[in-house]
Amino acid sequence: MNRKYLCIIVCFIYIFASCSSAPKTPPQSLVVRNEAGRLVILGAKSLREGQLAAARDYYMEAYRLYTLVDDTEGRIRALDGLGRVPELDFNAWQKAQEIANFVEDQGLVALAALLKAEELLFSGEAGSLDQAKNILAQAITSLGNRPSDKARGLRLYGSVLKQLERYDDAIAVLKQAIEIDKKNKSFIELASDYYITASVYSKQGDYKAAVNYLKSAIEYDQRAENGSGLGSDYLALGTVYEKSGDLVRAQQNYEKALDIYTAGRFADKIESVRAKMQALR
Repeated sequence: MNRKYLCIIVCFIYIFASCSSAPKTPPQSLVVRNEAGRLVILGAKSLREGQLAAARDYYMEAYRLYTLVDDTEGRIRALDGLGRVPELDFNAWQKAQEIANFVEDQGLVALAALLKAEELLFSGEAGSLDQAKNILAQAITSLGNRPSDKARGLRLYGSVLKQLERYDDAIAVLKQAIEIDKKNKSFIELASDYYITASVYSKQGDYKAAVNYLKSAIEYDQRAENGSGLGSDYLALGTVYEKSGDLVRAQQNYEKALDIYTAGRFADKIESVRAKMQALR
């Protein structure tokens, strides 16, 4: 069901500051930006845990606050999160592109391009993969001074190449993302790098490599206390073992995934694991 957006409140800080009795604020006050950044983090956590309504509220409030202080990059990052929330009555990622193009900052244009590429990657439309590939190749070059965003671009690029069945190229690109995220100690992102790389090896039939990469994904999701990611890691590990014919280990990892999803109350994911376990019997 579509919901109305929260209104962007008109700021009266100039009137307040003009009063001689008003307390003086530091020239680089970051109170609003810090609060907005906290809300983006909470939105991302809610998304990982499947709490979509909460994620939407966190991201909408972050977007409102970033708009209030005219923080272009913050607005784009809040819209990035909103783009993953279903049932919005506007295209958040298209709005991010409009905002980036207005300020004519190439780094922000490239950041917004990642969002467009991700939308294309999951759209299922004919020709969307080639379009996403071209967008990402250009964006990655422009993100040299933004290592975390460049790693994300590489991760998306690897996913596109995987779908295009360019497996060796995908692995090479994903290993670049691993190096960046490892250096930055970005554990959740690093776990995702390993997870996607494992899926490429699995597609190639190299189940031993897939298992090793999934075990690395588990290690970093554990360090990040990322329950949703851990459930996905164990589910994928069970799937790889099942494909390789090791049904005992497959069952063990499905049970592990089920335990984690049950603890996290991820109802939809619980059913998917149970279906996999039932199929083994």
